[in-house]
Amino acid sequence: GKLNRLYGSLSDELSASLNVAVRYVPVSNYSAAVSAFRSGSLDPVWFGGLTGVQARLQAPGAMVLAQRDIDAEFTSVFIANGASGLRPITSADQLVQLQGRRLAFGSESSTSGRLMPQYFLGEYGVTMADLAGGGPGFSGSHDATIAVVESGAYEVGALNEQVWRSNVDEGRVDADKVAVIWRTPPYV
Repeated sequence: GKLNRLYGSLSDELSASLNVAVRYVPVSNYSAAVSAFRSGSLDPVWFGGLTGVQARLQAPGAMVLAQRDIDAEFTSVFIANGASGLRPITSADQLVQLQGRRLAFGSESSTSGRLMPQYFLGEYGVTMADLAGGGPGFSGSHDATIAVVESGAYEVGALNEQVWRSNVDEGRVDADKVAVIWRTPPYV
């Protein structure tokens, strides 16, 4: 509902400014957005890093029109359930503490909810095979990652820092059950 209100207003503003009909069309997931862009059903589309690359590879001639200022130094956070015993990580080499833990990413195609957190884990010695169960779980979204870590279904989760902050600011996080233990270095 919030996205429909926000992007519905943006569509109205773009329609008026450009004198072209613009309509916001929600999609169910990242791959649906890439597919709709490739087929010409959607144009333009707001993509993340990974899906933006996928879309440009699948649609010759596609180009980036804009980037938000915050995207130049984006970060993800790793959160932990309080019962996990994990405490804030003060240096990246301490990420090895996550070996043998149940870890959830959001969507498999999310830059901030999987790709970059997984990259940084690998840079500091944690492979996906090192995780409990031999690999990560996928919650499907940033909000769902918070929920599965808060519930204890997963000990650790990685997500977009903006989404984390928004959920905290809006009172949707129980700080007694889940907290940030590490922030990635900035990435574009």
